[in-house]
Amino acid sequence: RGPISGGHQRADRPVADRGVIGRNRNGRVAPLAERWSARWEQAREWMALGAVFIPVGERLLAQYSEPGRHYHDGRHVLACLDALDNFPGTVRDNDAVEMAIWFHDAVYNPQAPPGKNETDSAALFRKEFELLAGAQLDIGEVCRLILATRHDSEPDDGDAALIVDIDLGVLGAEPARYDHYATEIRQEYEFVDDDAFRRGRSVVLSDFLARKAIYFTRHFRKLLEKRARKNLSRELQSLNSAGSAK
Repeated sequence: RGPISGGHQRADRPVADRGVIGRNRNGRVAPLAERWSARWEQAREWMALGAVFIPVGERLLAQYSEPGRHYHDGRHVLACLDALDNFPGTVRDNDAVEMAIWFHDAVYNPQAPPGKNETDSAALFRKEFELLAGAQLDIGEVCRLILATRHDSEPDDGDAALIVDIDLGVLGAEPARYDHYATEIRQEYEFVDDDAFRRGRSVVLSDFLARKAIYFTRHFRKLLEKRARKNLSRELQSLNSAGSAK
């Protein structure tokens, strides 16, 4: 990805601790570590290995707590999980989509070439899970869904479309939330000078606006498409104005 970093959804709510606060299925605010533990407690019956994956979660949480993550942190993961929980449509492989959400930004280096973060995130998932759960999880499917969040081509099917739309949910957030997201992306690219950032960001915003539709699922198109286009257009105008003023 370029300076836009794809775009992600995160709920607009107070956070007590960056990377660890979110909501679980019953609406209760819960730490990210607790949600991971609950996920594998629920899975013990079919996996019989739930406790083994607690250290995997600890390593994953450490990834999302790295310095320099202003947007791509654990709060983003939890907001994506919320969106999956609340999706009213059909999900063919919910376990694969959920696991892809957990790992899709596990590796995040804003200076990496486009697609490398997602490729490395998929590789990290495979490393953690292939030997321990290869018979229970569709490892290849989870990796395919992680790679779909590169946003460099149209999704192949409904599950890929879903994770892509969830990942771009923040583009259709309320204006104040979107503006805060845009600020966080700029913070993640603080090593880029203002002119270069404006150019790179403007290109990606324009690419999104040129699409026939930003979202691929009917649910997200109906819910977020109009507001996303307004947000993107407003930011693009702001970038252009800032460039013209120099």
